[in-house]
Parts: sequence; structure tokens; C-alpha cells
Amino acid sequence: MANYQYIDETGVIVPDTSTVLAGVQDEFKAAFGDDMPTDSETPQGVLITGETLARIAVINNNAAMANQINPNLAGGMFLRAICALTGLDTDGAARSTVEGVTLTGVAGAIVTAGARASTAAGDLFELVTSVTIGSGGTVTGNFQSVEYGAIPAAIGALTTIVTGVLGWETVTNPAAAVLGRDAFSDQELRVLRRNTLALQSISTTEAQVSGLYAIEGVKSLQFRENTAATTQTIDTISMVAHSVWACIDGGGDTEIATSLAKNKTDGAAWNGAQTVVVTNPWSGQDFTVKFDRPTGYPVWVKATVTVRTAVSDPTTDVKNAILAYAAGDIDGMEGFKVGESVSPFEIAGAIAIQVPGLYVQKVEVSDDGITYVTTEITLAIEEMASVTVGHITVVVA
Repeated sequence: MANYQYIDETGVIVPDTSTVLAGVQDEFKAAFGDDMPTDSETPQGVLITGETLARIAVINNNAAMANQINPNLAGGMFLRAICALTGLDTDGAARSTVEGVTLTGVAGAIVTAGARASTAAGDLFELVTSVTIGSGGTVTGNFQSVEYGAIPAAIGALTTIVTGVLGWETVTNPAAAVLGRDAFSDQELRVLRRNTLALQSISTTEAQVSGLYAIEGVKSLQFRENTAATTQTIDTISMVAHSVWACIDGGGDTEIATSLAKNKTDGAAWNGAQTVVVTNPWSGQDFTVKFDRPTGYPVWVKATVTVRTAVSDPTTDVKNAILAYAAGDIDGMEGFKVGESVSPFEIAGAIAIQVPGLYVQKVEVSDDGITYVTTEITLAIEEMASVTVGHITVVVA
């Protein structure tokens, strides 16, 4: 049998199918004679093809298994085991939450934690902490979805009491639910692992960035540090002496401020328009932590494509591909990030990956919807691009 090398000093090797086929043909000829026909139409050719396919399946399986030790290629339980080495939450799933839900009924009635209510669509939410209906016949409480994921509850949608509690008569939510999320996909987890390699460190820039990326909902950020003893302007950002600056997309304000306070260099200050007071658990001191949120930068995209193979709805498919790219939902592409340029080339690549039946002739971008260019749109460090379906034009040539 031919000897196929799977692993060498360069990594995992997968031989070409033609190489495997030639090896099997040589084995058959060695057994039955060099003059034996090996054409695929012959009986022995059919056997050779079957053996080749079987070996290719084993080769691909072995290669996939070998790649599970590579965090940039691993998936499933293997990737989650690698992430666990640095204490990273490998699930990422979160429930939707509804704050300030109004409960009415008989004064003094106790609605215990876990009591459930539902929306008209049948989505269940449960009370987080027990509450007692007040003398006015009302009380407010916080609910969370029973299931993990983006469980919706529009304003006034939470109206049906599921758990019978004596004295509890009505329920309604003045505010819409803050949507949760499903568990991380392999692509999302690989990106998160790369961004949180210093999760168990403090003080260094890498540790501070890792701490921020480990916060639920944080998608991208920019971080700068001023080590000088005077105010400095670094990449257009004015920073006070010995301070750090972070501009973060996503995540809760309190969680971000807590991470910045925990991981910063001792004595360093902060910069930014957002302010949150954080209490040091060891000294009891209150610190006003500052950071920034990105400024939205709307962009328009025009894609010109040619249909090569059957595509049911090229216009819709292209628009969905661009939106998926912008959200960072395409494997290997991080999409729109804080302070990152808008690249027509990357958008074209995203379309090609998502809709392989199309040939992408040209992708143009614009910041006003009038003048389009095929070159990158450069953003400031505190800006972040965004695109809506109404800002996407698809030309089918």
C-alpha cells in the first residue's frame, strides 16, 4: 500500500486525489500485471475508484482530527477545550432580559422568583427575584427568558400569567426585552480566543484588551495608552497624562468599566465621554472610569454581479451576504469593526463565499449614497461603519 504522509514539519498534509488514485492503480497492476487496464469503465476500474474514495475519506478524517490541536482550525468540543485553558467562557449563550416589569394584584401578595409569564407568541419569561405587591396594588420586577437566545418581548407583549400565584392578577412590560444570544459558533469562538489570549493577566495592554473582549456582547474595540507625563494626542485622541483610552462596540457599561478598572496599570487614568463609577472592592474607593462608544458611520454599497449558475434570487442573496459580512457572521471575516476601513475587496470576497453561483464584477462603496468608489473608505479610530439593506444596491449584469 502507498505510504501517504499526513504530518510533517510544515503541518498537516492532504495528498491530492490524483496521487491517491495513481497509488491504488499501481497496487492493482503489481498484483494483476502491468498490462491490466485501469480505465474507470472496466470492472477493475470501478474497484479502484471505490478504494480511492475510501482512502480519501480516511485521509480527510485523519487530517481533520490532526487539525483539532490547531486553535485556528479546531471546532466543536476540541475548540472549546482549547479555549478552556485560558478560562474563557466557551458557551456565550445568554437569556433575554426585561427590566421594570409591572405586576399588579392584591397588596401583600408574594410573587416568588421563577414565577412565569409569557408573550402572545408563547415565549416564556421568569421572575428573577421574588417581589411583594405593594399597598398600591403594584410592584416592579425583572424577568429573564426561560430559554437562551434572542427571545423577543416587545413593549407590552408580556401579558399572560403562566404560574398561578394567589393575589397576582396582571403583568405587563413597559420596556422591550434586551435580546440574549445563542451559543458561540466556531467562527465567533475562534475570533474571541484570539482577542482574549491575555485574559489571565493584568496591567499590560493585551490584558486590558483581553478583559474587554471577554465581556458578553463586545464585538470590536480600539485601545490606546499614553505613557507620557503630559497630555498627548495619539491617533487624533486627546489623552491625559498616564492614561488609557478605549472605544468599545457592544457590552454593558458597568461590565466595561469594571474590566477597565480591574485590568489597568495602577495609577493610570481614563479618557472618554462615557463615565461609570466603580468601587474598588479592596479599598472601598470610588473611581470614575471613562471610555468611548463608536460613532456610527453609515455607508452605501453597490455590487455588480453576473449569474453563472442557477441562483433563485441574486439580489436578495447578495444583500444578505453583505449584511452577514458587516455583522461578522462569515467564517474567516470579521466584518465592520471599530476604527477599521471599509474594503470593497473584502465585501466582494464575502459575496463570492456566500453566493458561489455569482461572479462579482465590481463592488463600490460610498459615504453619501451619491459618489461611489472602488477604493477603501478610511475611518477615524473612534468611528465604526454600518450598512442597512436600504443602502445596498445590486446590479445584475
